[in-house]
Amino acid sequence: MTTPVENTLSTSVEPVITTAVPVFGGGDLLGMGLSIIVVIGAILLLGWFYSRSRFLKSTGSEMISVVATRALGPKERLMVIEVADQQLLVGMTATGVQTLHVFDKPIALPEASPEHPGFAARLRSSIKELRK
Repeated sequence: MTTPVENTLSTSVEPVITTAVPVFGGGDLLGMGLSIIVVIGAILLLGWFYSRSRFLKSTGSEMISVVATRALGPKERLMVIEVADQQLLVGMTATGVQTLHVFDKPIALPEASPEHPGFAARLRSSIKELRK
């Protein structure tokens, strides 16, 4: 005969299966947020450096210069370009470029009025005022 104490000791114990659930703490979320901010900041910084380097390359001594441009559609535009002291009217499409007219004498472009400066000039003057 078995006693009740022996009976409880001889019973088999079934294994308990637990699943590991990852727990995100405040430090993990903070680290992830900071990583995202660093990546976005790096993308913006590289974009700024790229845009600045494009403007530094054009020194004004280029053989071909764009005098004026007008968009006609999403992929079509008219351009007046100057090559070797001669101006050309050029049509550009997604599939090609075609010379439309060669000007006998250069066309005169209207000067920017001093009372309405362009965006770049206004931005430069605003930045100069902020630095003072």
